[in-house]
Amino acid sequence: MGRPVILCVDDEPGILHSLERCLAFEHYDVLTASSGMEGLKALEGCGGRVDLIIVDHRMPQMMGDEFLHCVKQRYGRIQAIMISGYLDISSMSRVLNDGEIFRIIEKPWDNRELLDAIRMALPSPASGAR
Repeated sequence: MGRPVILCVDDEPGILHSLERCLAFEHYDVLTASSGMEGLKALEGCGGRVDLIIVDHRMPQMMGDEFLHCVKQRYGRIQAIMISGYLDISSMSRVLNDGEIFRIIEKPWDNRELLDAIRMALPSPASGAR
């Protein structure tokens, strides 16, 4: 079994860089995308074999909840963490109620909190799930 794959989707290059830096010393393969459409292309490129998605809530062209809805329609449920500097309760409650996200983390995030959430969201190696 390979290392878990995490797809990070955010329209801000600095945020993507911060996520990569946070995950650099962990045992994950990290893919990045700067938009929802790029995220869908990344998923298509790897056949949807992603263990976790970290996605920004507010992005141009396609919001994070719209992106996750598309992902769910195309690939089934993939565990997701949504990050946001601005929490829109109505769209957040929809993705929470639909089970499309595991956790919401506010920007700026604490790296330990994010890493703990990632560990909780990913299946344990002993389960053999992927």
